[in-house]
Amino acid sequence: MRGLLLFTSIFFLAFASCKNCTRYTYGYIIDRETSKPIQGAEVRSHAALDDKSRDHRVTYTDSTGWFETAFELDGVAKCGNLKLIISDSNYHTAYEADLQPGDTIFLYRIKK
Repeated sequence: MRGLLLFTSIFFLAFASCKNCTRYTYGYIIDRETSKPIQGAEVRSHAALDDKSRDHRVTYTDSTGWFETAFELDGVAKCGNLKLIISDSNYHTAYEADLQPGDTIFLYRIKK
């Protein structure tokens, strides 16, 4: 009887702690020196959870430098971080984690 009770308790706790998780963010990518939007910058996003990367997505900024991205994980114990890698061939790559919606990311132009 104790074995069944222990098994049932562990089984319940394992599934009760699992949840679905969605993280969403949006923002602007701007040139640090000119304060002008960067059109066509690549924004790669992924869920970082327990040193693993899941739900990879890629989007690009529009003419105003605006982008939006998200991730969705099902059946996880904790949500994880939304990590971004922003790149454009004329700028230094930027790495961001858990960007607040509406934030602006400034990129530095590569000096040639």
